[in-house]
Amino acid sequence: MLKKDNFAFGTMLGSGIPILFYLLFSALNKAMEIKLQRMIFEQNTIFVLCIVANLIPFRQYMQKGYYEQTGKGILLVTFIYAFIYMYVKFFS
Repeated sequence: MLKKDNFAFGTMLGSGIPILFYLLFSALNKAMEIKLQRMIFEQNTIFVLCIVANLIPFRQYMQKGYYEQTGKGILLVTFIYAFIYMYVKFFS
């Protein structure tokens, strides 16, 4: 784990992890679609898995009490992503 307790660092980390997981799951989905002629995950499932992926670093940073600001940044971005997902899913 990166040893930095900074709110801005937490927001950057919380923003980057879902993007990386989205790229990973999309590539996996595309590879399986080519190989098996079917997708493993639906698009909504990929979005939810990417949001939930932020819980891993959040737990790691909050478990150690002296990285609280970084954990707060990750949590803020996780809630923002979740609200955006819910808005797009239910109101669009």
